[in-house]
Amino acid sequence: MAENRASGATTRPTGAAPASGATPEGVVGQATEAVRHVAESASELAQDTYQRGARYVRDGLDRYPEAGRSIREGTQAVSRPVEQHPLTAILVAGAVGYLLAYLIHGSGFRGGREDVPDYGRTRDYDRHSR
Repeated sequence: MAENRASGATTRPTGAAPASGATPEGVVGQATEAVRHVAESASELAQDTYQRGARYVRDGLDRYPEAGRSIREGTQAVSRPVEQHPLTAILVAGAVGYLLAYLIHGSGFRGGREDVPDYGRTRDYDRHSR
């Protein structure tokens, strides 16, 4: 309640109708309609974006037919071993993911926190470790 007062919002008792005279059911209906409208707009945008991307791929494959052949060959070269050895493929994918995370984030353990500048520290780790 203190945050509401601080932001200038007024409070009204639970169950009271909004000041405009609308019923709670009407407000819920309006909110539902607004959400439906936003969802339809997002769906249309996603469909348009997908169709544009598909058109770009078709245009690219028409201009560069060798690219299509290379993609098909690459897909076959990867999918055959994965189909023949699925457990090995999962383990390799996990190892590659772990390696990428390690390269991006480092080891994760910073014993002395020497690489963090003083203004970025939230606690005095040196004082607590002694």
